[in-house]
Formats: sequence, C-alpha cells, structure tokens
Amino acid sequence: MNILITGANGYLAKKLIKELASKTKHNLTLLVRKDSNVNDLQRYANNDGIIFYDGSIESLKFLKQFKIDIVFHLANYYPDIKRLHDPVEIIGSNFLLIANIISTLENTNNYRIINISSYVTVGDQNSLYGITKQAAQNYISIIGGENYILYDTYGANDPRSKLINSLIYHSKAKEKLKMKKSKNSQIKLIYIKDVISAFMLAIEKQQQSICKISTETLTLKEVIDTFNNISKQEVNVEWPEDKVNQYILPEIDQNIKGVEGWKPRYNLVTGLTELLRS
Repeated sequence: MNILITGANGYLAKKLIKELASKTKHNLTLLVRKDSNVNDLQRYANNDGIIFYDGSIESLKFLKQFKIDIVFHLANYYPDIKRLHDPVEIIGSNFLLIANIISTLENTNNYRIINISSYVTVGDQNSLYGITKQAAQNYISIIGGENYILYDTYGANDPRSKLINSLIYHSKAKEKLKMKKSKNSQIKLIYIKDVISAFMLAIEKQQQSICKISTETLTLKEVIDTFNNISKQEVNVEWPEDKVNQYILPEIDQNIKGVEGWKPRYNLVTGLTELLRS
C-alpha cells in the first residue's frame, strides 16, 4: 500500500514510520512543514517522497502521483509552553491541512483516511484547538473516514511538554514540581509501544467510523506515587489546594469502542519501568 503520513516530523509519526519501515513493505509518503529538517526521515523515503507543505493547496499538487491508499493524519498543533497560541497555525494544522489533502485527492483512486484525534474534542469544545480538532473529525466522518480518539501518550526520547517528561526532568534536577491541577485530577496515560500497535492494526484492518485508543483512568497522585516507587530519584511535588483546578476526564459515548483486536500490553508500572531503565 501507499501510505501518506502527515506531521511526519512529530514524535508519534516518527515512531509509526520506523515501525512501518521495519515490519512492512508499504510505500511511505511523508508530509512535513516547509523548511523542516528531514534528515531523520530520508532513510524511510527518498526526496521525491517527502512533501513540504507551506499551507497552500498548491504545495500538495504532487500527491496524486503517489496513488495514495491511506492518509494517516497525525499533523497537530497544540499550544503549550513550547508553542504559542497562534490561531493561524492552529486552524491550518488541525483543519485546513486535511481539507486541502482531501480536495487534492478528489477523483483519485479510493483511499482511506485515518485521523488521530484527541479526547480534548470531547471535553473542550470552547477552545480554538478543540473546535478545529472537532471540525476535522466531523468532516472526516461525513466523507467516510475513520477517527481515533487518543489519550495522553509517553515514551522514550519524547521531546514534547508532557507530564512524564516533566517528572523525569524534575526528579533528575532535584527541583520541586509545582502542579497546576489538583492531586485528584484524572488522566489516561498510554505507553508509546501500545499506541503504535493500535496504529498498525488501524492500517491493516478498517475499523468503525470512530474508535478510542484508551487505557485505565488514574489520578495525578496515583501517577506521581507510581513514578516515585519506580524511579531511583523521587520527584518532590507541590500540589494546589484540594479541589482547586481538579480535572475530570470527559466521558466518551459508551458506544465508541476500542480498536478491534487491540488492548494495551503495558500499564503505568510496566511502561514506566521500561522507560526509566532504558
């Protein structure tokens, strides 16, 4: 199959690309931002197979020549401490890109769209991020694509501003970590190897129109306690007052099932143990 992967320079995308390259014979076309460093990607696709997207539909004009069978949409712009709240980037990455791809591939051979969405779309439909992710999800559903609701992920060599990375950094630096959310706030953490195994199943077997990639619900205190039980260096946490800034995970429709044939192999204990010992 010919698989187009958007956001190919992202953490999840690079892990998926490596897995596909090592275990399948699929042909990969990789889409990245204009002026991106693609040194890491050139081993998986030649220069003709790397598409530089500048925000315009014109920059996608060569897509048709690859006879795409699957669009695996991982491009995502989430504003955080490393990324400004840039409305142009949020709208462009989270909605316009996939709309432009669909427009470009119109009237070509039949292809599947696999869109990796976020649980944020369920509980935060007032932020621009939530609105754009939900809009893409709705659009893809209308045209018969597949949406996968993904929870928080973690793994080795992760450059993102994520909870587990923060715990590792603060424990090594012996700096106190000031939590913004209360200890009873909820989170679902999925180890990267489980995420990629779910992605691989999604590629090989078409699923229902919307699925979830999920694991057990934990409180932040349970996560911290688990980390400190496993890590050689504990992290010192300062919590806000009880019941202040308590986050409850949004409830997903019970009719939304998981990926057929998939279940996580790692819980937080086994995932953290492997990560911290690697």
